[in-house]
Amino acid sequence: MSTLVSRTQMKALDRIAIEEVGIPALVLMEVAGRAVADAVYELYEEAPGPVLAVAGSGNNGGDAVVAARHLSERGVPVELVVLGHPAKVSPDLQLELEIASTLGLDATFLDGASAKDDETDDVVGAQLRAMAERASYAIDGIFGTGLSRPVEGMYASAIGALGFDDLFVVSADIPSGIDADTGQVLGVAVEADLTVTFQFAKLGHVLHPGRSYSGEVRVVDIGIPASRLDDVAPWAEIVDDAEIDIAVPLRSPDSHKGTYGHLMVVAGTPDRPGAALLTGRAALRCGTGLVTIASDARTIERLAGSFEELMGLSVAGAQSLLDGLESRTALVIGPSLPGLPPTQKLVREVLEATRKPVLLDAGALVAMGTQVEWLRDRAGPTVLTPHPGEMGKLLGLDTPAVQADRVRAAKSLVDRTGAHVVLKGASTVVASPDGQVGIVVCGNAGMASGGTGDVLSGIIGGLLAQGVEPQLAARAGAQLHGVAGDRAAEARGEPAMLASDLIDAVGDVLRDRQREDR
Repeated sequence: MSTLVSRTQMKALDRIAIEEVGIPALVLMEVAGRAVADAVYELYEEAPGPVLAVAGSGNNGGDAVVAARHLSERGVPVELVVLGHPAKVSPDLQLELEIASTLGLDATFLDGASAKDDETDDVVGAQLRAMAERASYAIDGIFGTGLSRPVEGMYASAIGALGFDDLFVVSADIPSGIDADTGQVLGVAVEADLTVTFQFAKLGHVLHPGRSYSGEVRVVDIGIPASRLDDVAPWAEIVDDAEIDIAVPLRSPDSHKGTYGHLMVVAGTPDRPGAALLTGRAALRCGTGLVTIASDARTIERLAGSFEELMGLSVAGAQSLLDGLESRTALVIGPSLPGLPPTQKLVREVLEATRKPVLLDAGALVAMGTQVEWLRDRAGPTVLTPHPGEMGKLLGLDTPAVQADRVRAAKSLVDRTGAHVVLKGASTVVASPDGQVGIVVCGNAGMASGGTGDVLSGIIGGLLAQGVEPQLAARAGAQLHGVAGDRAAEARGEPAMLASDLIDAVGDVLRDRQREDR
């Protein structure tokens, strides 16, 4: 797993290293800056060219100054710029500037002092742009992970000056202007080609749009003791393929279909029956022993000719559904169901009466509105798989508010429901009642088509039916879904992808992974 920390957690780890462990702040800065220099020097050796190091007035600027000094000592032509007035830099940055000057590398300060008040920002931007046009590489050390306010004034102009195609930009820790917690652009942000981040990746590196602005992210150890990570728990993680291997292990030679569970899928309407088939087939493809599609009689009649390995069950109301659920091991309810009061009534009656694992999706989520707290009291585990629009309805927010802080939204729904929450979308967020958060970074824009959410419900529901505990089922299922999406994109191309292509790709992914395990 790759650890992801928030702004507050990283600040706490810095404090622990400096104040409790006794590692001087300048030592951490020296190691961090050296790592940035190493990354730039690798590029320079491949294609030599001048380097522009742009430092802010805080300690992130110190990282850029250290990097510039090391590059200069290696014979790289470096121009060092500090944004702001010389009297207003941090003490550690001031010391680093003095060290650099002693070694012959002096900084140019850009604070617009020579300009009229209403022209300061434009002058700083123009000055920096002229410097950037002389460089092949730029080191972005303007702001670090502590930034939480919109970038304005000369800093915004300076960031804009670094944004042209011929300049390769290496950001120190995080691209300046990206919120380390949410990945949101705080007004304006550097578009880095490479980000060298310190000790742990940040949430903003993997949540869009910060993920796009970060370029390649390289995590370097700067000496903060890993043993103290537990002091800031719980932290987030990037979900990886190892969770798929745990959730879908090699099969025992003496197993049979009953060994791998029986999923009931309550889905489909007469005018939209396909969601039920996608959900059921995805569950089968991830190894579920048996899958039954439960729906109204007309939908079952329409689907019967397409069932093949699936089974069908006509249900009318909560009691008949519960009767059918007795012989099944898990339930998915919601794909293509109408988000209306009768669905809400059905969902509540069923969930309050069964202890079996249940996944709610689509119409089942929409029907609930914001009345979700009752889920905390149900006896069995629950998994919710909303897309951002559905999440907004559940939390009483609009979709942009959900997207502005996806992790907070997912954790908020967990707190209200006690459920495991899978917030779908680019960089899917999986949040669990124990406080753990997983981010799925695979997947692609070709998955932005109808039915892919139904496939995800089938995969997670199938794992639940096989007895996989809910947190692992949610995380491994979302990862398998994303990896299959990438495999389908390779085969079909993103514009041509269909949800059914993901189902086929699930089988390919599991086959290849199990070959590796043998």
